[in-house]
Order: sequence, then C-alpha cells, then structure tokens
Amino acid sequence: MFESKFRIVNIILLGSKLLSNMSLTLSHFLPLAGNLVWPHHSPEPLIVYNPGDSVSLTIAKTEADFHHLSSNHVRKAKESHFLVPQLPTSDTIAPTMSLQITLFPKSGFSIGIVTNHVVVDGKTSTMFLKSWASICSTLNSTTNNNNLPTLPSELTPCFDRTAARDPNGLQRLYVKYFGMFVRQHKILGLTPKRVISNDVVYATFELTRIDIEKLRRKVATNSTSTRYLTTFVLTFSLISTCIVKAERIEQKSKIALFFAMDMRPRMGALGGLNYFGNGVSTLGVFLEAKELEEENGMAMVANKISDRMMEIERSVKENKVVEMVEEILGGWGREMPISKMIGVGGSPRFGVYEIDFGWGNSKKVEMASMDPNGTFSMTESRSGNGGVEVGIALPNDVMNVFSSLFYEEVKE
Repeated sequence: MFESKFRIVNIILLGSKLLSNMSLTLSHFLPLAGNLVWPHHSPEPLIVYNPGDSVSLTIAKTEADFHHLSSNHVRKAKESHFLVPQLPTSDTIAPTMSLQITLFPKSGFSIGIVTNHVVVDGKTSTMFLKSWASICSTLNSTTNNNNLPTLPSELTPCFDRTAARDPNGLQRLYVKYFGMFVRQHKILGLTPKRVISNDVVYATFELTRIDIEKLRRKVATNSTSTRYLTTFVLTFSLISTCIVKAERIEQKSKIALFFAMDMRPRMGALGGLNYFGNGVSTLGVFLEAKELEEENGMAMVANKISDRMMEIERSVKENKVVEMVEEILGGWGREMPISKMIGVGGSPRFGVYEIDFGWGNSKKVEMASMDPNGTFSMTESRSGNGGVEVGIALPNDVMNVFSSLFYEEVKE
C-alpha cells in the first residue's frame, strides 16, 4: 500500500501511468504474461508465452479506510482480502500472475499481486515489482515508450538455462514428488481460497534490531557450536513457539516447521542471484509440540533450523544436491501424519519497503493469503531500523494469547 503525498484523485491518470509502465516492465519479464501448461503428452509442466498473451489487471476504487488497513493494529483478517485479485485455475492451463490496483481517493493506492509458485517465487515476483516501480519513477510523461527502458543490473532477470545441466535427474525428482502437494495430478492452479471466519483477526508485530540482538544472545547461550542465528532464523523460532503455546496444542502432536531456502547463491547452475523462476528449496523441521513449549523451546528450534540449513550447505558443497532433494521431499512423506504445519512467507532480504513508484516508499506490505492455521509473513521493518515485521492471522482469542507471549519474550 502506498500513501499519496500529492493527493492523487484521478484513477484514470494513476491507472494509465501504472498500466503503460507495467507493459514496458513485462517486456523484460515475458514469462509472467504467459501461462503454465501441462500437455497430456508431456511428463512435466511448461511455461508458454505466445505473442499477444497478457496479464490480468483489475483497476478499482474503494471508500475503505486506507490508514486503518495500513496500520499494525489488530483488525479482521478479511478486511484486506478485496485488495487481492483472483488467479483462475484449471487442470491444464494456469496464468502466471494477476494484478489489481486499488485507489483510495485522497489517501493512496494499493497493488495486489497473485503469482503461481510453480513458475516464480517471492524473490522473482519482488524483482518484477521493483522493476515496475523503477520504470515508473524514472520515466516521465514525454518519454518515447517505443524505446524499451533498460533495467539496472540488480533488477535484470536471468533466463539463461545453459548452465542448468541435470545429469542426475533433479527435475525427475521434483515431478515425482509434485503429487504429494496437490490433490490431483496435473492440477496447475492455486488451491481454492479458504473461507475465513469473522473471528479471525490480522495483526503486524515488529522486532527492532535491539530486540533481535537480545534474542540472538539468548539463543547463543543455549548453543554448543557455531550456528546460523540470522534475523530470519531467530524470528521464525520466536513466532513458531508463540503459536504453539498460544494454541495450546496437545503435547505429543507432531509439528512441521517449514521454510524456503534460496538456492540462487548456493547453486551456480541457476545462473546467479537474478535467476527467473522458483529457485527455493522448502525445508522442514519436525518436532513434538512439547519441545516447543519447553523453557528453552525457542533456542532449541533456532538450533534445529540452523543445523538443517548447514546440512544443505554441506550437501551443495559436496555436489550431493539430488540426494539432498530426495531426502527433503521424501522426508515429508515419512513424517506423516502431521498434526500442524507452521510456515513463513517472505523474507527480510527482499527489501519490499524499498519499492517506490514515484510517490514514496510503501507504507504497508501485507500477505493477505496468510492462513490462520499457522502461516505468517516476514519482511524487513518499514522504519528502516534493521528490524523485521511479522504479519499473522489467528482466531481472536488465540491472537490475544499470542500477543502476550510475543511481548513477554521480547521484553526478557
């Protein structure tokens, strides 16, 4: 969501500028205008772009309270869902991306984006938004749009697959295990949106740099060796333990903590940090609820996640990527049944609050798709203080307990 310093009131002018520059941006990201298809004769899905393909863009206006929706306080989770577009689903074809621009007269505007994660991950979709914003903020109204604007090197997507050799069958493994995560083979669209009840609320919690350092020292005292005690690891550990405690989960219930690890800086075959696509590997840590509820539960979770990440680093260095992926994907099946899954979307490293379309940086970034059953989002802090923001949706009574646990842990 972007707050307008200039009181934009003309949705036609706003939409026209964003739309024309989006078209220019898509010229650098053509697969986003294409579709994901799975022909009957093909063993795997394909990304297909044909000249004339486009992205669905909805332009709307609302009388909703911009400042209410862009604040951190507790509110009904469903209140922001109308800002996000739909992405049509099909068994054989699915669009890659859908967008919605919503104007809040005299206040600002929002951009809602939905992407198909079979095609792109959060880093790629964020790179697209940053590129769109970069073109909007640098091109003026007299620019000849027939000349395709260039992007800075850090925003130029890499489509080169010449280095992506796969002698050991990594692609085969992904296709094999794809069926584990969908209800029916060859369904390419998104899972239907879950109906959110009125008692589910959404809130944003912030950890400052000082808070994170306190958590790091606390966890370090319970670690016997060098660990990856990054902002991401510490925040994930804190939030997951607070969720389990707040929901009062039965102690012997199996909990799966899952998160994505970006393989771009770890695998040269992906072509570098600007690899276009889904370049992450989803990792899981499996525990019993009672382990997270123990006095040093947060430190234990942080150490487990750190160990998992270090295992992946070693596998890549030893050129055992295929064995690593087989172990990761097969592990989910071996751990079933799982009583509760807790996962995170986003990353403090994406820099989403740097996005500026020419009217100032983002005022609020929210992942409206957060599932109240244990998924939360993580971004860098909008204040630029080196902290992190966590967005989470929970039933109201659980949110009250979660909030108390969160602030108690941070204050210690």
